[in-house]
Amino acid sequence: MHKKKTLITISHYQSRPKKPLFDLVSSLRDQDCDLLVVVNSDAVNGIEHFEFPNCIECVVRANTGMNIGSWDCAFKLFPTYDYYIFLQDECILNNHKLFPAYLDKLDNKNIGMIGDSTNPKWNRSWNDISKTQLNYIVGKDELGNSVSRVDYYQAKMRGWGISPGLTGNHLRALSWAFAGDTLHKINGFPIGNSKEECIAAEISVSKSVEQLGLYIEQAHSHPFHFFRHSEWRLDGMGKI
Repeated sequence: MHKKKTLITISHYQSRPKKPLFDLVSSLRDQDCDLLVVVNSDAVNGIEHFEFPNCIECVVRANTGMNIGSWDCAFKLFPTYDYYIFLQDECILNNHKLFPAYLDKLDNKNIGMIGDSTNPKWNRSWNDISKTQLNYIVGKDELGNSVSRVDYYQAKMRGWGISPGLTGNHLRALSWAFAGDTLHKINGFPIGNSKEECIAAEISVSKSVEQLGLYIEQAHSHPFHFFRHSEWRLDGMGKI
């Protein structure tokens, strides 16, 4: 039986409907963990603390980095937990036997990060990805030359001090979980300032874990086994 402390953080954007957030919080109250809600808001510049219903802590922060930014904020504010589970408010608890399944995987010294859905379209070499429709143009460089996604993402990773590795394999930033030691080693998450930077950050987190010599793994052989997502098909191959 796990006696170590776990923090589940749920990210929420202020303009989204509140019912999915309330439903997710309610579904997690019987889990042996602490709950935190982090709201990305366009109306604040710093960090404000509030109390969510039922004495659950809520942090409101400036809207940067999308959900990854809110998760990084949670880790930096509360750095002493043994385990961290990060969720979007679009997640729906699909299997109440969340513990100890998640934590047993994280106790494996070879596993650094788990989540409910890898991105199978990106589980190939960067060279192969560069030849597909995934590699669209995202902008121009300072000389006016077109920049593709693969080149842009790899440049961002290297700028953050993260090796892109051999493949684009990564866990989608829908639900992530880490042991606290791993999060401290990677020093939290890079923060994107645009949609494309946030996608680069999503991939970068998986790569930063692999850079430690650890594996990233789907929490179950089937995607969305523990947490499904309102926008994604259960087979993990695309959006609904």
